Amino acid sequence: MTCKLNLDHFTGLTVTDVKKKKPHPLILDFCSGGLSVECPWRLTAKGSIVVGQTDFLASGKNEYYKTLLSDSLDRKTVKKAEWLDDCYMLRIVLSEGYILDMFHDSSEQEGWELYHHDGFSLISLPGGEPEISGKKRGTE
Repeated sequence: MTCKLNLDHFTGLTVTDVKKKKPHPLILDFCSGGLSVECPWRLTAKGSIVVGQTDFLASGKNEYYKTLLSDSLDRKTVKKAEWLDDCYMLRIVLSEGYILDMFHDSSEQEGWELYHHDGFSLISLPGGEPEISGKKRGTE
C-alpha cells in the first residue's frame, strides 16, 4: 500500500553522484537534492537483486560492488519516488528498470533522508515513521 505522500517533485531528477562509505551511508546526489541511506537497502533490476547493503558487509569485494553500484545508478533518472506505508519502505524507481528500496530496521536510529534543494525533506524516524520537514508538500 502506498501512502498519500506526494513525492512527484523528485520525478525527473538525475543521479549525479553515488557514494558508498563504510559501513554507512549510501549517498545519492541528484541534480536538485539527494538521498542519504543508513539502513538496509537493495538495488534491483528486471526482478533480480543487483547489489545490496549486505554485499558490502559480508564480502571482501567492496571495490567491485562500489563500481557496480555506481555504474548502475550514475546518470539514471528518477521515474517515481514512493513511500510504501504497509512495509515502511521508501522506493525509488529509476530509468533503465532499476529500483532502489530502503527498509528501516531500527527502533532507535533514523534510516534515511530524501531531500530536495527547495527545502523539502522526508526522513525515516526511529521506528520507521516518515516525517516531512522544511517546505511542506501536500498529500495526494
